[in-house]
Amino acid sequence: MSKEDPLFSVSGKTVLITGGAKGVGLMLTETFLERGSRVCIASRNKNDGEKISKRLKCDFIQADLSTEDGCKNLANEFKRRYEYLDVLINNSGVAWGEPFESHSEKGFYKTHALNVVAPFLLSREFADLMENSSRKRGTPSRIINIGSIAGLKPQKFPTFSYDASKAALHHLSRKLADELSSRNITVNVIALGFFPTKMTDSLDVYGKDVKDNIMANGLLIKRVGRASDVGGAAVYLASSAGSWVTGTTLTCDGGFLSKL
Repeated sequence: MSKEDPLFSVSGKTVLITGGAKGVGLMLTETFLERGSRVCIASRNKNDGEKISKRLKCDFIQADLSTEDGCKNLANEFKRRYEYLDVLINNSGVAWGEPFESHSEKGFYKTHALNVVAPFLLSREFADLMENSSRKRGTPSRIINIGSIAGLKPQKFPTFSYDASKAALHHLSRKLADELSSRNITVNVIALGFFPTKMTDSLDVYGKDVKDNIMANGLLIKRVGRASDVGGAAVYLASSAGSWVTGTTLTCDGGFLSKL
């Protein structure tokens, strides 16, 4: 994919990536910067955010998105710095696993607050700014929510609240696509499969062979996800190539859901 290819170009676009300082968020940050986007990352961890913003020469706003005030504070600070927002990538998320018999309500509150409520609140808070961007560009602004195949097919782990939160995010995205279509804003989901991150490292608690089994038996393409995989999917949805795509969930999983 050429940086100069107008069909897939994101050069000059203003992109906000929540959780953009590590894991999949960092993969997305690097991808959009490499393709000439103006990127601002949001991170709860000040040290992580400052370190990455300094290394990659991008903007950074510290934000705790687990509360409505935190989401509003991020939006207010972003609007103080920027006049437009072309692409909002709701990537921040949290995992949770507990046995069925002792699963706490805390897990549901925490996963849904960050994985579902925050993307909704940020979409609401940035809608006006994104509508302005779509008028300026003459092309839709984009909201890209980072989901999970766990929201499409339950995991074989006691991740009840996490799986439910991702399923909720997928459905919320379809609802938002309908709501925001009149404002020329598209809303889509990238449902991720197995990417090597701190979050997937937490699967080690269920056995050291879990990842090996996923690789050997769960994937049609026998490798883990790479930055170019999620980055390519996001660039497609953010570029002219994806301007007629909304309300959809794009799986990026190495064929996991297609495995018979």
